[in-house]
Amino acid sequence: MNYLTTRRPMRNLFSLYNEMGRIFGDLFDSDENDTDMEKTAWVPTVDISETKNEFEIRAELPGVSENDVNISVTDNRLTIKGEKRQEKVIDEKNYHRVERRYGSFQRSFTLPRHVETDAIKAKFTDGVLTLGIPKAEVAKPTEIPITTNA
Repeated sequence: MNYLTTRRPMRNLFSLYNEMGRIFGDLFDSDENDTDMEKTAWVPTVDISETKNEFEIRAELPGVSENDVNISVTDNRLTIKGEKRQEKVIDEKNYHRVERRYGSFQRSFTLPRHVETDAIKAKFTDGVLTLGIPKAEVAKPTEIPITTNA
């Protein structure tokens, strides 16, 4: 006989309720409770990589004009900001769903100590901003010889 078994029927009921909500959630969503995507600001995604000579930041900026992007460095903090402008709305269209994000964006990154901020290069190709951040020559250790008073 197993005396340690505990039955919790309410837990099973709540699990079933949550699973049904996940499966049928889109069907029962009202206009007032739009998806979480509607509530979040648009932020470009980035990849950050490193080679022997530089760091690289690649930011996806689809639909953003190169002229609407600003890159700055202040106190070793690199900031990418800009705006993705919404296309002109044509009244003859009957939209069924609008998921694309528009508006201002900003991403900031603290740079490592030993980089050459004056030599950062920016390239914008096919909606991808690529920043090359060269590493600075790190000061080499200096050996100090000891002299004797002889």
